[in-house]
Amino acid sequence: MLIFFLIAQKGDTNNILSKIIENRKPILGTEKAELKIVIFDDPDCPFCRRTMPLVKQLYENNKDKVAVYIRWFPLDIHPDAKRKSIILACSKDYFKTKEDLINGKDVKPDIPNCDGEKIVKEDLEYGYKIGVSGTPTFIIFTKSDTAGISGAPPDYETLKSTLSKRFKIDLK
Repeated sequence: MLIFFLIAQKGDTNNILSKIIENRKPILGTEKAELKIVIFDDPDCPFCRRTMPLVKQLYENNKDKVAVYIRWFPLDIHPDAKRKSIILACSKDYFKTKEDLINGKDVKPDIPNCDGEKIVKEDLEYGYKIGVSGTPTFIIFTKSDTAGISGAPPDYETLKSTLSKRFKIDLK
């Protein structure tokens, strides 16, 4: 089920959400993209696993318009999620590393001097501050509008049409 909830009014959202992508690089796309999607992710969440291919497809079909960022939000109901989040936070290739973790491979962080524990802790704290309570949670914004989605979209067309209508962006 896809549920929209408004987290900011139309207008300049840079101040409200400045920290959400501060010091972050997108896992897909460029910082200059018009539509920025921040996903609060739990590596063991089955709904997150179902959602990521849809988000990746959205990016692939709209590379000039979409950037995707990840924030870590391991849920207590998934006992190994925090360890996996720490590894993913310090990995160069999110998708390959996540697939390796899902398949039970022994994976180590590959970004030197990366403090994954600190990153995950900060992401959890920030998520709680802005009202994240489950995964996946999306915070989506442009220069003039912001919205949040809680839950997994059922399919690509629903994700694409919901974002196109809400943000008045022509997505393929």
